[in-house]
Amino acid sequence: MAQAYTPVAGGQFLARSAAHDEVFIREDLSDEQRLFGRTAAEFMRKEVLPVVDRLYKHDWDLTRQLLKKASELDLLRLEIPPAYGGLGLDLISAAYVGEQIAINPSFGGSLGAHTSIGTLPLVYFGTPEQKARYLPELASGAMIGAYALTEPQSGSDALAARTTATPSEDGRHYLLNGQKMWITNGGFADLFTIFAKVNGDAFTAFLVERGMGVVSGRDEIKLGLDGSSTTALMLDNVKVPAENVLGTIGQGHKVAFNVLNFGRVKLGARNMSGVRTALNHSVEYAKERRQFGKAIAEFGLIKQKLAGMAVRAFVGDAMSYRTLGDVDRAIDSGNRADGALVLKTIEGFSTECSINKVWTSEALAWAVDEGIQVFGGNGYSREFPLERMYRDARITRIYEGTNEINRMLVPTRLLKQAPEMFTAQAVRTALEQSSSLDASPSPLAAEREFVGRTKRLAIALVGRASASYGDALKHEQEVLAQAADIVIEAYAAESAIARAEKLQARGDAHASVALDIARVYANDAADRVAVAAKQIVAALSARGADDSLACGAQKLAAHAPIDVIAARRRIADVVIETGRYPL
Repeated sequence: MAQAYTPVAGGQFLARSAAHDEVFIREDLSDEQRLFGRTAAEFMRKEVLPVVDRLYKHDWDLTRQLLKKASELDLLRLEIPPAYGGLGLDLISAAYVGEQIAINPSFGGSLGAHTSIGTLPLVYFGTPEQKARYLPELASGAMIGAYALTEPQSGSDALAARTTATPSEDGRHYLLNGQKMWITNGGFADLFTIFAKVNGDAFTAFLVERGMGVVSGRDEIKLGLDGSSTTALMLDNVKVPAENVLGTIGQGHKVAFNVLNFGRVKLGARNMSGVRTALNHSVEYAKERRQFGKAIAEFGLIKQKLAGMAVRAFVGDAMSYRTLGDVDRAIDSGNRADGALVLKTIEGFSTECSINKVWTSEALAWAVDEGIQVFGGNGYSREFPLERMYRDARITRIYEGTNEINRMLVPTRLLKQAPEMFTAQAVRTALEQSSSLDASPSPLAAEREFVGRTKRLAIALVGRASASYGDALKHEQEVLAQAADIVIEAYAAESAIARAEKLQARGDAHASVALDIARVYANDAADRVAVAAKQIVAALSARGADDSLACGAQKLAAHAPIDVIAARRRIADVVIETGRYPL
């Protein structure tokens, strides 16, 4: 880590204010972390990008060769413990490498599936014997990993899986029967983490080698990521030794859901790589393309799009690295080699993981869509880069748990983690507490005051919804989603503010544009928060909520506007002058 921080508990961000010197930002990356990133970027430029057309034609032998080359640069072993051939590095390092690999999402998906969901189940749930057998092979690229959870009838509802694991009479092995779908690396992986129900009931994870009888279906014909292998798996009496049970029989959900959190916590950095790439392509084109006698970059509505991409790139990085820093320092406060501690820590930050997954995937979707608009008709052509980016980006709102599921998780997880935050008294305090500008000399005092009010609004609305609906709240998906959006906006705005303040405190050359970005984002977020709050209040009023909720929510959601048109133009001008994303 670049500097010392006080550990922060997961899920507590609504109850406390994050000062700028408490958050980890992308600019805090150490020289060692940046070196790993440069190694990954150079590997992508020299080894992968020149041959991507062969990947798009499903040359999986080439994919394996590239993964082997990546292992020779240590890019497959970052999170594997040193005792098993790995480096045992922190999440920030792994995420930063993933950010560089993501410049080609197809190969990035192949490598990411191997190093994350293909390897981490074994790292955190494997026995010493399992780790010794498989982890060195995965670290070296001799074996390629994959993760098989989804089935034709069970996507988001993973526990509805129908794949069965029947124990033999002597208890020495299990016979797996069923089908898995949408398995990344499915066409060529050697080792699969497969989830099945022992005796049709106990949901359990298994380590399954291809040679045990796993059969891959054809590669799916997909909208995007067509340079990565995605197949079904057919399991017909696949004979798995009993010693290949991963974790505990009946506790497969702990493997499945914790590993997904590991994916989500790093996914934000990968998504932001796409946002920056879309912006860089767009500004380059906008400076070259001329209409009505001048470059289209000079037009206000093009500047608005470029500024919007820059805002999302800055905010998404602020959110992602804040969470990564919080998780890493919480782990480092104990023992990184203690798998149980790491799992407990990442589970504690599951709300932040879901927030980042939803926000960054939707920011990426917006950026590539607007990028196509900057390119105009050329954006729709496969001869220009945004068309493929548009297709590749679409999956990010679906995999690692759909955004709908993750929105449900945000408020329900907060209620479970910190019920004391949403009591009747806490709701009254949130609604009645007077607002005041931060007494600190921050140039973003008004924006910090907005974040404080938004947090109180989230506490009030989630608490009142919980009291009103009781156990039935889990079925009120529209209310939960609107509440999630308010929580997400609070986390995003605060992360952007803290990053901008930190840059200003350091006298960073980009502090001015960072402050503009934080102001623009808070201003726009206030409008979205007001709309979401209005819908929740109306739903609760229909169930008998008194007028105090509507009055209090209206006051908390109010925000004095700024001249965002001028601020966006300033942001865009910096982007245009630089010729790329400047931060």
